Amino acid sequence: MPRRNGSLATRALVVTGAGVAVVSAVVVAGAWILADRVAGDAASIDGSGIAGPAREPLVMLRWALVGGAALVTGAAAAVAAVVVRREVLAPLRQLRETADRVGRGEMAVRASDGMPDELGAFSASFNSMLDSADRAQRQLATVNEALDLKVGELSEANVGLGESNRLKSEFLANVSHELRTPLNSIIGFADLLEEIARSEQAPDPKRLRYIGNIQRSGRSLLDMINELLDMAKIEAGRMEVTMAPTSVGDVAEGLQTIMRPLAMQKRVDLQLRAPGDVGPVETDAGKLQQILYNFMSNAVKFSPEDGVVILGIEEVTRDGSPAVRISVTDHGPGIPEDMQDTIFEKFRQVDASHTRRAGGTGLGLAICRELADLLGCTVGLVSAPGRGSTFWVEVPRVHRPRALKPLMG
Repeated sequence: MPRRNGSLATRALVVTGAGVAVVSAVVVAGAWILADRVAGDAASIDGSGIAGPAREPLVMLRWALVGGAALVTGAAAAVAAVVVRREVLAPLRQLRETADRVGRGEMAVRASDGMPDELGAFSASFNSMLDSADRAQRQLATVNEALDLKVGELSEANVGLGESNRLKSEFLANVSHELRTPLNSIIGFADLLEEIARSEQAPDPKRLRYIGNIQRSGRSLLDMINELLDMAKIEAGRMEVTMAPTSVGDVAEGLQTIMRPLAMQKRVDLQLRAPGDVGPVETDAGKLQQILYNFMSNAVKFSPEDGVVILGIEEVTRDGSPAVRISVTDHGPGIPEDMQDTIFEKFRQVDASHTRRAGGTGLGLAICRELADLLGCTVGLVSAPGRGSTFWVEVPRVHRPRALKPLMG
C-alpha cells in the first residue's frame, strides 16, 4: 500500500471541505434555478420582461447564495479539523509518544484511559499489552538472575572438579611410578628363583608352581599399573607421540614375537595374513604396537585352547584417503551388540565371569581408543556372541592432525 503524504488533520480537512463544498454547490445551484423560475413567473404575469433595475436584486441574491455557501464550507471544514485534531489526532499522538518511550525502554509508562469510544478500547488493549510485556520482562530478569547464580555455581564446581581430576591424575602417576620399581624387583627375584629351582637335579614341582604363581601375579599387577599410568598420562595431556614413517610388516612381526610365549602357554596358533609389502605409514610405532598388543592380548586371553588368532593387514580407503587396516580376529565368546558401543569406555567389561577368569582392569580398550585419537587413527570391532570378535585399527598413510571440535555447536 503506497504511503500518503501529509498529516491526518490536513487530509480530514480536505475531505470535509470537499464534501461541504459539494453540498453547498448543489444548494446554490438549486437556489439559482429557483430564482430564475420565480423571476420568469413574475414576468409572465405582468406581460412584460424584467427590466435591468429589476434584475439587480436577483443577481445580488445569487452572489449572496454563493458567498454563503463558501462561508458555510469554510466554517464546516474548520470545525471538522478542530474536532479531528482534538478527538482523534491528540489521542493518537499520545499513543505514539507512549510507544516511542516504551521503545526506549521506559516500561512503566501507560497510555491515558480517558480516551473516547474505539480509541479508549485501543488504549486499554495497548496498556494491557504493556502490562503483559512488563510481567514477562520481570520474570525473565528473575530467571536470568537464577541462571547467573547457577552458572556461577557450576563454574566453581567445574573448577573444583578440574582441580580434583588433576590431583587424581598426579596421584595415580606418582603412585604407579613408585609401585613399579619394587614390583619389578619382585618379578626379577621370582625369575631368578625359578632359574635356580630349575637348575637343580630334582626340581621341586610345588616350588616351581609357587614361583610361577608369583611371576604371573606380579606381571598381571604390573600390567594393571602400566594401564593406570598410561590413562593418567593421557588424561593429564602428558602422553607424547612421535610421528615417523613406520613399516606395518615390521610392527606385525615384532608383535608376533612378543605374543608367542603367551600364545604357546594356551596352545593358541598365531597367524599373519598380509598382502605382501603394504608400504610404510606415518605414525608412532610404539603407540601403534601398544594398541595392537592390547587387541592381541585380549584375543589370546579369551580364545579357547588350541584356538587361532589371526593378525590381518589390508589396504583401505578412509575418507577418500589411503589407509591401512590392521585387524585381530579371535574365536572367543564374542561381544553382544548392545555392549559394542560401550566396550571402549573406561572400566567397562563384557562379563564379570570372564574378568575373574582372565583378569584385567577394563582400561585396555579405553587406552586403545585414546591412543588412536592421538595418532589420528580409528578403532572399531565386528563381533557376535559365540562367533568371536575382530578388533581393528585404521592407520592413515599420511598423518593429519584432527581439527578441534567447537565448544558450542
